[in-house]
Amino acid sequence: MARLLGRQVEAAERDRAAGDYATARDGYARIVARLRRGPSWWHSPLTKLFWAQALADALSVLGEIDMTRGRPDLARVSFEEARLRYQDLVHEASEDFAIVLNNLGVVYERLGLLPESAEALRRAVEISPDPRASLTNLALTLQAAGYPDAAMDALDRAAAFPGPADEVSRVLDGERVFHLMHRGDYATALVRLTERFERAGDPIDAAYAAGNLAQAYAELQELPEALRWQERAVQLRRRWQPGSLPLAIALHNLADTLASHGRAAEADGLLAEAAGLAAAIAPHGPELAAMRATRVWQLHAEGDPAAAVAVGEQALAALPALTRKTIGLLLALGFAETGLGRRDRARAHFDRARDLGTKISPLLPELRWVETALGRHLLDDGATAEAAGCFDRAIAVAESLRPGSAAEPGLERLFGTARSAYHGRIQAAWRERTPAGDAIAFHAAESFRARTLAELLTGPLPAPPPEAAQLVRELDETRWALGTIHRTGTGDPAPLEERAEWLRLRLRALDPRTADREAPRAGTLTEVQRELAEGVTVAVYEVTDDGVFLFAVRRDSFTFHRLDPSTERVVAAVEAVAAACADPESAAPVDELRQLGEWLLRPLADRLGTLAICASGVLALLPFEALELDGATLLEHSVVWSIPSATVLTRFGEVRRRVSGRPFAGFAMAATPGLGALPGAEREVRAAAEIMGDPDAIDLTPTPESVEAEAGDARYVHFAMHGQISDSQPLYSGFPLAGGTFLDAYRIAGFDLVADLVVCSACETAQGESRAGEGVVGLAYALFAAGARGVLVSRWNVLDTVAVRQMRAFYGGLAGGKPPAVAAREAALQIRRRQPHPREWAAFNLIDLSAGRTLR
Repeated sequence: MARLLGRQVEAAERDRAAGDYATARDGYARIVARLRRGPSWWHSPLTKLFWAQALADALSVLGEIDMTRGRPDLARVSFEEARLRYQDLVHEASEDFAIVLNNLGVVYERLGLLPESAEALRRAVEISPDPRASLTNLALTLQAAGYPDAAMDALDRAAAFPGPADEVSRVLDGERVFHLMHRGDYATALVRLTERFERAGDPIDAAYAAGNLAQAYAELQELPEALRWQERAVQLRRRWQPGSLPLAIALHNLADTLASHGRAAEADGLLAEAAGLAAAIAPHGPELAAMRATRVWQLHAEGDPAAAVAVGEQALAALPALTRKTIGLLLALGFAETGLGRRDRARAHFDRARDLGTKISPLLPELRWVETALGRHLLDDGATAEAAGCFDRAIAVAESLRPGSAAEPGLERLFGTARSAYHGRIQAAWRERTPAGDAIAFHAAESFRARTLAELLTGPLPAPPPEAAQLVRELDETRWALGTIHRTGTGDPAPLEERAEWLRLRLRALDPRTADREAPRAGTLTEVQRELAEGVTVAVYEVTDDGVFLFAVRRDSFTFHRLDPSTERVVAAVEAVAAACADPESAAPVDELRQLGEWLLRPLADRLGTLAICASGVLALLPFEALELDGATLLEHSVVWSIPSATVLTRFGEVRRRVSGRPFAGFAMAATPGLGALPGAEREVRAAAEIMGDPDAIDLTPTPESVEAEAGDARYVHFAMHGQISDSQPLYSGFPLAGGTFLDAYRIAGFDLVADLVVCSACETAQGESRAGEGVVGLAYALFAAGARGVLVSRWNVLDTVAVRQMRAFYGGLAGGKPPAVAAREAALQIRRRQPHPREWAAFNLIDLSAGRTLR
């Protein structure tokens, strides 16, 4: 009998090694069945002991096979019996017992039984001679349960344990990166993953690092980088792991990103291939459930909710148990059922997804989507209070995941992906119409706004270490070359972009200036009111799919409004104004300006004297000063300026600044190769320098180095030259300077300025990429990051002669001691008297971080 069992084990192990897990499981199931019958009565006690040990071992292997096949429910049965049998056979501190406890802890985590998982894994850690694997699995459980700090402590303990540099070490390193991403520390995660890819000992390890790099970039919404790394991971998996589950996962991730790039045909083929592999290898596994959820989303997006429901229901029925991976499938089914008008069934799917996620952890990242979807569903059904609770929970999850640095790529976009929760909370508050709800809506809007800019304003960062200097130089050179490619449209930027990313990550590892810091919380209504001067109104406009909302904040009052027109009508009117102001032959958009004035300003009619405007979305580039109300423009009614967010007003007072050493620094480029001449640029900057009392403080052949040196200690800085703006590559926006050099936004952001105001009298310097949650990322953002407290930028191309006259009037006001907002208003009024088209006088937008106190 022993010989027969030995042959059966050998056969089952051959099938297991070949990846034929179904046959291997059948073999071990027969072995377990035979061992359960036990030895004959005449066998010795020692033989019976060996027989019992063999049964416990076979049960353990059977559980491992079921885990590989994606059946944690079956694995649980085998491991729990193996644990009981080992308890009767061996000392509880044995290695066999520790292995079973570790495997059982993993099974419990897959099934969402987190307390049981933590208990089993902690016991395994106590008795295992090498607890690194159990500590790593314990970290996964703690992370899922909502204890990220405890999870990282477990990983630190595992890393500190002496052991060989084996597979366990590689898994541990990967898990540490996984937890860094869950804590929002994407910068460090990217550094470590890049280093791991570079020093990978084999192609499988390189594929693992490439796949995780792709995941990190996808989370940051850096889709081109995600696509590049996913394609690399698929290439490695195809060559070295053909027909494997890791290849299926890599194909699925690549299909997801391709679909988001609009390459649906390619995505469909890859997804079908991935699902085919997963179905053959682990037909009940969570990986296949995730792939089928993606297919449900695709069918729903293609306008076929009935097919989506059919695929989703079939996938759900095939699952032996609901796990974390099932949440996406339930969510997709809910949306598909909504598309069919079956709201009760949709609600049931959303509720199941929430219950499953909450059971795992109330801060599970997937819950931001589930709670938002359920909140929208409830809002549509009129259950406003319940919907508000859903949005609050979604926002709590989003805020818990918010990284702390504005210096890394795409972080402002990451929180744009949660916009629906913030906007849903605003809509729910509007329906509730209570003072407390209105204040919550304001806080939600601020939580969604330019908090990373607020962080940049909290004070200076430490100097970089000397060893980072060479990397800085190389990165500057690479970015300069990239900027040339993006501006001219010639050459392939891909190799340089890869090099720039590599250098940036290396610099991130060395330079503490880009280390993540705790993100400042959004300002509350009370805090913003406390900072405002008497008579100042802050008007915060939030553009959402539900409509345009207005928060009007004064030191002693607060009102919350939903504007009458739909978002679509507002957008159409704003676009008409923009087109008229950009076209030198177009007539003034009188009707649109009056209509927008009625919509946007009527709720503020009795509070227009001193107005700070914070506008999101399409409104960010609207010339509010040109809007008409009761027969007069806002310029005539008010002193007006823009602010990036209300929160920055609460941060401004915390900043300690150097005292300016000179009144003015001016830079002009009258002629730039390839661009139109600006004969008035030199006159403009000379006039400004003379008015400010420093006629020699001008540079007519500026370079990036001279600008940085001369502008650093000036109170007012002036650029009279062409500006080049890249919406797709905002880092490479900037000014073409002498000698073919170019001053990019990324370099400006690294300056150390003390300027009260920087004037950019150039073409469209207010433009930039509109990013969710961060407003318009352009030159103004870079100048604020450098230390400026006010920026005057142009919204569209400005006639050279008009700019000269307007700047003379503006600087005359500044020299007379008037605050920038007052001086800008008076200069615009002066131009308007001669040239009434807003294209001529409303081109300049003052963005100021003050709360209006300088006006008194």
